[in-house]
This record gives sequence, C-alpha cells and structure tokens, in this order.
Amino acid sequence: MANLLYVADVIATINDTFEDAVVQCMDDNRDVVADMIREQLYSGIDGKGDYLSPTYSQDPYFNNPYIGRFAGRPEGYRKWKEVITPPESSMMLSLPPRPVDVPNLFIVGTFHASIRAEIRTPMLHIFTSGFADGPQIERKYGEDIFMPGEIARAYFNENYLKPYLLKLFEQCGYR
Repeated sequence: MANLLYVADVIATINDTFEDAVVQCMDDNRDVVADMIREQLYSGIDGKGDYLSPTYSQDPYFNNPYIGRFAGRPEGYRKWKEVITPPESSMMLSLPPRPVDVPNLFIVGTFHASIRAEIRTPMLHIFTSGFADGPQIERKYGEDIFMPGEIARAYFNENYLKPYLLKLFEQCGYR
C-alpha cells in the first residue's frame, strides 16, 4: 500500500507543478524561441509554414514612385536582396533556403533584432519592440510571423521542454 501512496503523491506533485514548469521552461529559453522565429523569417516562412506574402513580385509597395531606386522594379530589389541576404538553410531548425522571390524581412537586421519573447502568463508572447516599423511589418505580413511553426515547436520540445520535464519528474520523485 505504501508504494501506491508514494506513486499517488508523485503524480499529484507532478500535476500541481506541471503547468508552472512548462511556463518556466519557456521563460528560461525565451531567447531561443525568438531565435527560432528569426530563423523562420529568414527562411521566408511564417508560423503556419506558409511562405511570406506578398512576394517581391506581388508587393504593391514597388508601385510607389517615391520609394527610390526600386520604384517599379521589384525584380531589381529581389536581385539586390539575393546578394545581401542569400537564401540558405537555417542553422538551428535546418529549414530549407527560401525561394528568391520570398521576403525574409531582413535588410540590416533591425526588425529581426527587435523580435522579443516574454511570458504573459500563462503563455509566451512573441512580438516586436523598439523598432518603429515593426508593427507595420506585422500588419503587412500577419501575426503568424511571430508564431513558432511545427518544426520550431518540435525542436523546442525535444531539446528544451523534454529535458526540463524529465528533470521535474525526477525532482518530484518519479523514477
């Protein structure tokens, strides 16, 4: 009977601490989450796994005659972007290179550097902060740009959450 009571206590302790532990793990690793979002964007995808849209060739921005040397020349801009931010596989998530017509929202890195993650209990909130054009970029490309995609979630769960929870289970007496 003592073993059964012990198991019941372990399960109750895990149950009582599980949600807080998951939130704490996300908070402890919020910089990793922000980096995953940056990698997705550099690969030209949002949190749903869709390519960022509009593409350079579809973007009405290039119809504006006041934007400078790329006015009416999305192909010129695409070629310039291909040189300054070449499509390449991502390091952490191993995402494939983006198609050359798909934006990555990176020119000099200001927007990417503005991406933050913080706990707003009980969830991790990902957003842009400190870059005046950040909210405009979010409106243009949608809030899904700040959502971890399936690959990012699997990577986080395997490399951060699973070890964190295994340690929690051990601390709760699970053997």
